[in-house]
Amino acid sequence: MKRVIHLKNARKTYHMGNHAVHALDGVDLDIAHGEFVSIIGSSGSGKSTLMHMLGCLDRLSQGTYELAGEDMSMASDAELSTIRNRKIGFVFQQFNLLANLTVLENIALPLAYAGVPRAHRLEMAAQMAQKVGLEARLDHRPNELSGGQCQRVAIARALINKPDVLFADEPTGALDSKTGVEIMALLDELHAQGLTILLVTHDAKIADHAQRKITLSDGKIVEDRQQREKSVEPIENPPSGKDSKLGFKDMFRIGLREGLLAHKLRTALTMLGVLIGVASVIAMSSFSEGSKKKQADQIRALGSNLIKIIDRKLENQPLYQARASGSAGLTREDGEILKRSLNEISASAMLRDMVLDVEIDRIPRAEAQVRAVFGDYLQVNNLKLARGNDFDENDQQRNHRVAILGAGLIENSADPEAWLNTELRIGGQPYRVIGILANRYVDTTELEAVGANDSNFDILIPLGTAINRYTYLPLRSELDEIQLQLSEEELLASAGKSIRRILDARHHGVADYELVIPLDLLKSKQESQKLLDILSLSISAISLVVGGIGIMNIMLASVTERMKEIGIRRAVGARKEDIRNQFLVESVLISMAGGIAGVLLAMGGVTMASGPLDFPVVFSPGLMLVAFAAAFLTGLGFGAYPAIRASSENLVDILSRE
Repeated sequence: MKRVIHLKNARKTYHMGNHAVHALDGVDLDIAHGEFVSIIGSSGSGKSTLMHMLGCLDRLSQGTYELAGEDMSMASDAELSTIRNRKIGFVFQQFNLLANLTVLENIALPLAYAGVPRAHRLEMAAQMAQKVGLEARLDHRPNELSGGQCQRVAIARALINKPDVLFADEPTGALDSKTGVEIMALLDELHAQGLTILLVTHDAKIADHAQRKITLSDGKIVEDRQQREKSVEPIENPPSGKDSKLGFKDMFRIGLREGLLAHKLRTALTMLGVLIGVASVIAMSSFSEGSKKKQADQIRALGSNLIKIIDRKLENQPLYQARASGSAGLTREDGEILKRSLNEISASAMLRDMVLDVEIDRIPRAEAQVRAVFGDYLQVNNLKLARGNDFDENDQQRNHRVAILGAGLIENSADPEAWLNTELRIGGQPYRVIGILANRYVDTTELEAVGANDSNFDILIPLGTAINRYTYLPLRSELDEIQLQLSEEELLASAGKSIRRILDARHHGVADYELVIPLDLLKSKQESQKLLDILSLSISAISLVVGGIGIMNIMLASVTERMKEIGIRRAVGARKEDIRNQFLVESVLISMAGGIAGVLLAMGGVTMASGPLDFPVVFSPGLMLVAFAAAFLTGLGFGAYPAIRASSENLVDILSRE
């Protein structure tokens, strides 16, 4: 009869310090297809070690072992896993069922590592459950079953891949006598159907069920006795096929169930580090980008293609030296020459700030800022009239006392229209209101670095009126500012060089003016913010590292807690690679869940805070991808060591633990 097991001069030696223990000492054994063999012996006789060797749970120190004609001594871990999955079925004393799986899922477990699709393997498991009398318990979990039912689940699991041989290690040891009889009757029935069974026991009565009984003592076979002849034909099994391989969907399902949902609170706490890191990265970046966008929008509201020439307001000796050198300061003629000389200028304005007392409706208004203007001031500064008219040429040439009010000065008025043609006093002189500016809602606190002002509290008067009706300090520049609007933003740099060349010639090289390009100042300010952004990102990165350490700590604890599960999965065909990938998937799932929660928290927080802070909501898809990648790499990097440790544990040691 064809043999399924061939063992020649099998030795297994354990070294304890300088002492060598021979658990198997030159064992020769042949078992034919369809035999029912019991191995009996006292504790320490070597029967469990022999079971481990024959079941490919461990390797021989010396000798030859062939299973179904294949030499096991040279097989790789992946090949041994496939052998355990396809050719061997295990029934353990302690059942070794996975507590989180149902009866159906426990029975189907080996099929998962054989690459069988989930729907098909559950169908096969249901058929096998019916054969062992468990069709009414498919959705129950192990803690809802009796001991006998648990052992029937273990037997069904061992048979699901139609193995060449069934190994039963003390299958009745954890059962009462009545249930033990039922389990042995089931094994007898399976043997009668042609299954090869190898039973390890210390109970002589249980051993008598086998047709052949082998007795071990001190690692040697001391008796090999045929108890009765076999009369049935052995089951012929198909070739084992490809290596066992766990599919990604199953790996993901295991990770979700075992890694996230099994310990919900612990998982949530573990995710906190990653969540905080990702949320802070996105939130800080969003606030920074929102601030930059707001500043840029404000600048563009003032005119992004704007160049300002600002008088330095020299005093005392520097002022006298400048005038002695031939510079008259900033003048209206400077503005006219620049406008005629540069074709890229689309509009221009001149400005002089006046320090004058203002009374509106006989009430002093200290917040009012009087600005004497000439040219295209409203256009250059992107201002609009809500009511009334702008100054005309007569107002400038004839020094008319007319004024345009900022919206903030009459914001409490029920009827702004009523202010037109009313009178206010500026520097003690009466002025007629001819226009009211529209409220521009510009937040100048964001634009301190670019010298912007709040036009809502401006009072505009004609420049000619201010120069001819008020006295001012001798030698003072005629203008405080010349504003030039270019046709295109890209012309700012070249126009700036031309303006400086013209003014240097007119001012005889005296540096009594300053050329300011608000957009460039904004860019410079934003460049200086990069250091703060880097610091913020560094703090966020530290949070991710802390989160990663938390993941590593929890995964290491999980490996220790789930050692039995690892052993069971390995025994039914999981490769080291499968176990490693399973724990990696779990750590990555935890970190990615933290990443998703962090993104949602950041988006919600930024959206809620943007209103009170008056920031535009800006989210960078690229940064979100980076945050996800960082979360993924955190889980992968910090989960690697626990995963490797889980896959490298000794299989026999794991299964031997209580």
